[in-house]
Amino acid sequence: MQTIDAKFPWALFVPLATITAGIGVLLVLAGRSVGWAAIAAPLVGLLAMRGPIRPRFELTEDGVVFRRGARSPLLPWDEVAEFGLVKAGGRAVLAYRLRPGITVLKRHPGAGFLRAKGLDYDGGYFVDQMTLEPERILQLFRSRLSASAP
Repeated sequence: MQTIDAKFPWALFVPLATITAGIGVLLVLAGRSVGWAAIAAPLVGLLAMRGPIRPRFELTEDGVVFRRGARSPLLPWDEVAEFGLVKAGGRAVLAYRLRPGITVLKRHPGAGFLRAKGLDYDGGYFVDQMTLEPERILQLFRSRLSASAP
């Protein structure tokens, strides 16, 4: 199994966390009890982003798991016809098409977003915040798809 994690946006998180904690300190010094919540907010955010909600791909023998957890949707390799890298809304999206005749029984991530942009894909996942370059992720998915082709 190969896992591709999402990047943690340090350049955005650190300045905003510092400002939020600083405002919390000022509120506590001014006698406002809500300041403690502002001081704790960056810590809660840090724990949440490093924990269970951090998006990732897991490429397994059976298919692609988009996120870890009990409710992770598994997209089997034999359902996917092709992958493509598209730009939608200024974001890089790893989009996929299902094979003809596959009944869409489950909700596919990004499907509504891609259809709203007029792109002919059945689903997709934002990859511009992943730890690998979008082109490398597309290459990994295509090679895995060709390896599982009958």
